[in-house]
Amino acid sequence: MTPYDRLTANPFEERTEIGSEEGETCGRYPEPDEEQPRGYRPKPCGGVMADWANGIECDTCGEFGD
Repeated sequence: MTPYDRLTANPFEERTEIGSEEGETCGRYPEPDEEQPRGYRPKPCGGVMADWANGIECDTCGEFGD
């Protein structure tokens, strides 16, 4: 087994699901920042989507559901 085979056997799992309904986990990534160190990997938001007076919004980052 070559080193390349080991990399492709277990590829990095990208989370593409983002919350849009009440009770779902937000999962959105922050906007890229030029000040971040090289190789920095941002973590997805762990907030929960909640139904507020102005629509469905994340209780942590404030992003609106689709």
